[in-house]
Parts: sequence; structure tokens; C-alpha cells
Amino acid sequence: MSGPTVCAVVCEYDPFHNGHLYHLARARELTGADYMVCIMSGCITQRGSFSRYDRHLRTKSALLHGADLVLELPVRFSCASAPEFAGGAVSIARRLGVCTHLSFGCEPELIPHLNRITELLRREPDTFTAAFHRLLKTGLSYPAAYAQAMAVCLQEPGLNDRLSAPNAILALQYLCALPESIQPVPVARIGQYHDRTISAFSSAGAIREAAGNGTFTPDLAALSLPDPELYLSAEQVQEIHPPNALSETLLYLVRTDSAENLRRICGMAEGLENRFREMALQVADRDTLLASVKTRRFTHARLSRICACILLRLTKDLAAALPEPEYARILGFRRRASPLLNAVAGTAASIPLISRARDLPQNSIQFLLDHRAQVLWSLGCIRPDRKLGNPDLTTPPVILD
Repeated sequence: MSGPTVCAVVCEYDPFHNGHLYHLARARELTGADYMVCIMSGCITQRGSFSRYDRHLRTKSALLHGADLVLELPVRFSCASAPEFAGGAVSIARRLGVCTHLSFGCEPELIPHLNRITELLRREPDTFTAAFHRLLKTGLSYPAAYAQAMAVCLQEPGLNDRLSAPNAILALQYLCALPESIQPVPVARIGQYHDRTISAFSSAGAIREAAGNGTFTPDLAALSLPDPELYLSAEQVQEIHPPNALSETLLYLVRTDSAENLRRICGMAEGLENRFREMALQVADRDTLLASVKTRRFTHARLSRICACILLRLTKDLAAALPEPEYARILGFRRRASPLLNAVAGTAASIPLISRARDLPQNSIQFLLDHRAQVLWSLGCIRPDRKLGNPDLTTPPVILD
């Protein structure tokens, strides 16, 4: 007798909006999944910023709207380049031993080309490598050069802009990382990723921007979020982490650390440590530091991840010592998913599944980094009492009926 159909989704849900609701429903429809498993970034996202909203709030939103189990993507992978981000998430899905599918959002125009692109990336022929390095030398950023090299090799120049979009890059990396035992399920995105207006299918970035500048009214929240009351309650409005919350801490570390130590930080390259040190003396917050360090060669997202790694003290050596997740932490689940949890905890998984804080391996690199991330998130939270105590070791998983 075959086991259940289990579809994994890699996500951030910062916040959980109508596009995410559509994706979960569509993925379940396409796969006939008995269970939907979300592998969600915790305190720091792939764009290098601390999540605006608490991870347990985002977990509750997901469970209310289609997820059966939410696991945390460790910060070592959630705050990393696309290959490492995708590789870490796929590692968890594969090692759970129960996932039959992995679904991801993708630009509609790319879906017909995904197989050809994935084959190209897996083979990485000399023509692609040569084109990529030639384009890098022109000053293009890594993602832009990567996208243009793919478009050149596929003889599809019109795909260039679509290939360089963040969701497209991640989609391709999922496809490259997936084992044969897990079937990919792309779902066409609805709405425009770079559109900053609020609509029924606004991006998470547009919502965060509107919330940050005070224009995210209750009416707009009701338009774009499936459960606006969760994000607009008096308590929750105070329980957010603003983008510049830890600016002073970041600037202190950059200004006082040596160039040699900064050079060891994950993502630092080509003398960037000197540029960070120079500009940190001339600015007063994180956003201005990023704008000052930014060049055509290095994307804002990469520089933002470097800032997060400075705060985490995440060095290249520490990252290399954690090539894949050591355990999967449960952030929340629905009681109906108990059979799935029993299967994973029984014989299916080749990765430990942990739900109780007291069971976390506190001597592991993964715990060290995730704990640092949670402490930093809490200290940057607007709500004063969230700065107290140790919520990483006291907050239980979200459990819904």
C-alpha cells in the first residue's frame, strides 16, 4: 500500500497574503496532496532582512489557510544565496522521507522552458560557463550575468528579464536540487512581483512597504490578506521588527571589527570589507549603509545578507561546517497531520524532527545560529516585553485543530 501524497512548499510568508493562499490551494489541487508541508524561513529571510512579522504568527496564518505542518528553514540557509537556500530546503524535504512533491511559484512565461533550463544548469556546458564569466567581467551582478548566460545558451533572449527575477532563480535552483523521488510542481504566479501598489494579489514586499510607511489601512489589509485581523491587532502592531531596528548594533560591529575579521564573514568578497568599514563611518542606519556600499556588481540582496551575517557572526568557516540542516524544527501543525508526524518520527525520516525546545541540540551549529537570530529579532522588536527572556526556548509550536 502506497503512502500519502505529501507536497512541500518553501516559503517566508512575511506576511501571508492572498497569493500564498492561492499557491497552497493550487498546489494541493494539482498534486491531490493529503498533506501540505511548509518549510518556512524563521527570523531572517532570503533577502537578508529580519522578518517583519513573528515566525509563530506567520505559522498560524499558514495553518489557517492550507498548511498541515510548518517546519523552520534554519537561518544558515534562509539567509543565503539561491543555491544554498534551495539546497537547504530541499534537503529537509528529501530527508523527511515522506514528501512526494515540491511546489513553487514561477513566472508563467518561464514554465514551458523549465525543463530545458534545468538541463542546461545541470550540464553547465563550457559555452554557458564562458558566457557567464565574460558577462561578470562587464560588471554585471551574479544573478544578472547568470540570467543572461542562460538566455544566450538557450537562444531565447526574451527570457533574460524573467530569468533574473528572484522567484525564477529560486525555482531553477529547486529543480536542480530535487531528487528523482520528489516531483516538481510549478504554479504560475498571480500579480506583479515589483508592483508596489496594494491589490488583491499584492506582493509581500509591497505590503511590508505600505505597513512601514503607515499607508496599510484596514481596508487595504482586508483586500490583500486572508486574515487581516491577525496582522492589525493592537498587540501585533507592536510586535514587529522594523528594517533599521538593529542599525546601531550593525554599525558598531562594522566600525570596531578588523578588516581581517570582516573578511571572514560569509558572503564577503573582493575587498567589500574595506568598503563596509569606510561607509559605516559616514552613515547612521542600515538602509543608508546598504545604499552607500551598493555597486552594480553586488546586488542589494547580497549586501543585505552580508549585514545579517555580520550580526550573526556567521563566518565562511561556520557556514562550511553546516552543509545541510542538522534537524527539522516544528513551528506548528494541525492535529489532522498527526499520522504524518508519526510516520516521519517513526522510520521515514533521516533527519531528526524536533517539536519541544528542551530537545534542541544546544551544542549544534544550527541551534547556535538560529538562537542568535531569534535573540536579535527579539531585541529589535518594537514591543518592549518581547525584548525580555528567551522566547526561542519557551515558545511552543502552534497547534490547531
